[in-house]
Amino acid sequence: MDGSAAAALDHLRLMEVRIEHQTDMIVRLKEAGEDTLEATQKLVLLRRVLEDIRLQIGGLLPTEVRDSPRIGR
Repeated sequence: MDGSAAAALDHLRLMEVRIEHQTDMIVRLKEAGEDTLEATQKLVLLRRVLEDIRLQIGGLLPTEVRDSPRIGR
């Protein structure tokens, strides 16, 4: 994998971690009885951005990475 593909893969993984953290935050807010609207909107935005990134850089990634369950969704 060349440098561009490695950087793209790192960025995809970083976005996935951010989505996991945002999801956890929503759960904590719900458990605390707090408003989740803003956190939920941010989660939707993060998911859309991740999908856009996948579409834009998918060609840079090797097939085995694109086909992985997490990265290639």
